[in-house]
Amino acid sequence: MARPVSRRLLHLFLLGFLVCALSMVGSEAASAAKAPKEAPKETSQRLIPDHESRNALRYWTKERFRSAVPKDVERQAPRQIIKQPGKGEPKPQASAVPVGAYDSYPYSTIGKVFFTDPVSQTDYVCSGTSLSSRNGSIVDTAGHCVIEGGSGNNFYVNWVFCPQYLDGYCPRGVWPARQLHTTGQWANNADFSRDIGFAVVATNNGMTLNQAVGGVRLATDLPAEQNFRALGYPQEPPFTGQRMYQCTSPTTVRDTNGSPQPIGINCDMTGGSSGGGWLIRGRGSWYLNGHTSYVYTNLPDVLFSPYYDGFVGYIFNQIQG
Repeated sequence: MARPVSRRLLHLFLLGFLVCALSMVGSEAASAAKAPKEAPKETSQRLIPDHESRNALRYWTKERFRSAVPKDVERQAPRQIIKQPGKGEPKPQASAVPVGAYDSYPYSTIGKVFFTDPVSQTDYVCSGTSLSSRNGSIVDTAGHCVIEGGSGNNFYVNWVFCPQYLDGYCPRGVWPARQLHTTGQWANNADFSRDIGFAVVATNNGMTLNQAVGGVRLATDLPAEQNFRALGYPQEPPFTGQRMYQCTSPTTVRDTNGSPQPIGINCDMTGGSSGGGWLIRGRGSWYLNGHTSYVYTNLPDVLFSPYYDGFVGYIFNQIQG
């Protein structure tokens, strides 16, 4: 008969597993994001000409920043049961609280994403996170913040990142995209389990994004049960979109409607927070391990993120230079 593992030994094993996994991703400019365990799936991208990036800088004014509407997704009640890790009911909702020192790490890496749908000519807003990378220029956000899901190739235009946005201003500058990337599953099929987006942005006054605001490291292939700090700029009432907010919550549910199963946390942030980073703490550093993707109509205070597996790391490694 096999002997049961003691609680102490099990704790040490799990701690060692987490340390090893984190050490594989984001070490020294996040150069070692894990390769996927299966053959890479299809990706989709758009390379943006320099003149379009320059036009995006001219396009965005303080008035357009304030009038952009959230590009958020509220899905109908799921057909399948949403599975919760562990036992018992989900904990009470985590209320979003405002962030104070925007220029302190890791808050310095969070900002707003602005873009235009070329079909409807509507200006939209999401949230995003500066990632530590070899090229120093990668923003993580939701796939639906870079391309219309299921459209195939309707990538958005006038795409810019405004780190530390506050009351209509971009104190650390505006960073236009040079490349937009997503998964083929999102671009072609609007698969929310792959609602993943990245942008490679231009330099600003000769500085990379990482040089200006820093970057958090990417973590993939970790256990789904984490303690998350979700950040973003909720804009729909009771929020205004002019300030950064955060929620802290453990994983409370898994969505069985997707594969890999998306992760859910309790948080009452509203539209505008899409794409905002979900951070975890490990080994004295902050890591990005998710982002706000969608809510369900019957679960408005539960935010969902794609599970960050090796495929996310694969895309990241392909674009970080």
